[in-house]
Order: sequence, then structure tokens, then C-alpha cells
Amino acid sequence: MEKEESINGRRPLRLFIIVLISLFVVLLVGLLFYFNIGGVSNHTLKILSNVPVLKGLIQVKPATNYADEIKKLNEELSIKQKELQSVQSALSDKEKNIEDLQSQLQKQQDEINSLKTQSNTKKSDLKTLATYYESMDPANAANILNQITDNNVLIGILSNMNKDNASKILEQLDPKKAADITKILYASASNSQ
Repeated sequence: MEKEESINGRRPLRLFIIVLISLFVVLLVGLLFYFNIGGVSNHTLKILSNVPVLKGLIQVKPATNYADEIKKLNEELSIKQKELQSVQSALSDKEKNIEDLQSQLQKQQDEINSLKTQSNTKKSDLKTLATYYESMDPANAANILNQITDNNVLIGILSNMNKDNASKILEQLDPKKAADITKILYASASNSQ
């Protein structure tokens, strides 16, 4: 009787061990399938998809070829790098154009400043010259100014004098020259309005 009791007591233990081992095997197989270790999941699904009853229920994922994916990604990277180089080259060209334009602008500003300086110097010289003629006797100043052929010079001198002195000298000038100067002054006064 004792033997029967000991045998009956071992059965649940054996059953428990068998169930435990079975669960471990099922868990191990499940992990193999879940993580597709060694391509087990893909291979098994491919075989099962050929069974007529299961054909419509099972979809086989195409095997992932990492080498092809890496090659494709490298090609895309190469294309993007070429595009980036092209954009950088275009940007570099535009920066060079901007630098050239800035250089030209600086040269033009320097020229403008030089011309302003020259103009200011000429105005100053013209005012000084006008004061010389203003201090002269109007008849003597008119005799000298009659010898000047460029009417613009005469106008510059006369316009830098006070009006009384300029009118006295204009009165003494050759009538033809005085008329020409008057016409030019009138034309410039009409254009400025």
C-alpha cells in the first residue's frame, strides 16, 4: 500500500514537470517565431501558405535583404550629397557675385565722393574767382569777361556774385554776349520750375 501511495504522490509531480517542460518548449518556439530567429518564422509561414486551406489566411512577408536596403540608402545618400554640393556651388557663386557687386558699389561710391570733392573744390574756386571780379571796376571786369568764349563759365562767375555787382558787369558786357547769357539763364530758370 505504501508503494501505491508513493506512486500516486509522484504522478502530480511528473505531470507538473511535463507541463512545465511543455510550456518552456512552447515559449521557446514562440520566441523563435516572434523574433524570426534564423528565418524560422518566414520559412514556416512560406510552407504553411502552400497548404490549400491556409493559403488565403497566411501572408508571407518578403524576406528582408539588408544588403539591398543598405545599397539603396547609400544611393539615396549619394544623390542627396550631389544635390547638396550643387546647392553649395550655386550659393558660392552667388556669394562671389555679391562680393563683386559690393566691390563695384564701393568703387562707384568712391568715384561719387571724388566727384563731390572735385565739385566742391570747383564751386569754392568759382566763388573765389567771382569775388575777384566783384572787387574790380565793372567796366574792367566786363572787358575781361568779354574775352571768355564759354558762356557757362561766365554764368558760373556771375551767379556767384551778389546781384547788384553782377548786373553792373552784365550791363558793361558786349550786348550779344549779354543776350546769350540771358537766354541761357532764362532756359535754366524755366527748366528748374
